[in-house]
Amino acid sequence: TMGTNGLWVGKFETGYKGTTTTAGAQVNSSDSTKVQIKPNVYSWRNIQVANAHLASYNYMRELDSHMMKNTEWGAVAYLQHSKYGSSESVRTNNNSAFITGYAAKNEPTCGYTATNESCNKYESTSLGGIYDMSGGAWEYMMSVILDSSNSAPLTGYNTTYHSNFNGTLSGGGSLTGGVNFPSTKYFDTYTYATTYTTFNRRILGDGTAEFGPHANVTYGSQTRQVGSWYCDESWFVGSAVPWFLRGGLFSHGLGAGVFDFIRDHGHALTYYSFRVVLAV
Repeated sequence: TMGTNGLWVGKFETGYKGTTTTAGAQVNSSDSTKVQIKPNVYSWRNIQVANAHLASYNYMRELDSHMMKNTEWGAVAYLQHSKYGSSESVRTNNNSAFITGYAAKNEPTCGYTATNESCNKYESTSLGGIYDMSGGAWEYMMSVILDSSNSAPLTGYNTTYHSNFNGTLSGGGSLTGGVNFPSTKYFDTYTYATTYTTFNRRILGDGTAEFGPHANVTYGSQTRQVGSWYCDESWFVGSAVPWFLRGGLFSHGLGAGVFDFIRDHGHALTYYSFRVVLAV
């Protein structure tokens, strides 16, 4: 872990203890005994936000462990960017097996493709710094928008695509039978909007809208919206997709980075992970 202002941040994406395969770390479970924060392990993926929260929350209760929030990610991102960090873009973990702690030998020069040689070189794990915040798997944040009608956090879109927190579904109705949202200290909230480009809803210091302006950039056959810092992808949360993710994917090349952010439903996908922090 690395400490900043009383916050201790997992140096790596959360790994799934005991597995020896990429697929074995794809488990939608809240079992906190499976949490491991180490290099050269398989990143825990395919997990709903509520389960990631519970696994993080119960990991070290005596040290107030919890799932990382957008504002906490932003604090680390700005520290990295400052004179106390590297003051430059972070090289991408481009390991397609989702193994923690890897980094490309060179700065990425291509976007959203793993075919360019400069985006596809690995180096062995070095224990300096904080890893997997650029590339690896996307990391869900405990950061969500509020419903327009009742100002409660949205759990997801419908009964298929959701976080498994009890609450309002933006597509209509509500989810019951899941788990309750924790205390508000454990998640960030953002005001409601139907679009994904209203960046003025950001929380100062969360490492999102502050690095605008944002514009569309085309890499090969793909067009993505990116920010002006390092061309990191930038899509804000909206009504149908209320949960933040950070960092980008192993194959995104130039588009991945510590200032990268997108949004989704809170559901489980094989390339979505999470990070544990301690508030000591």
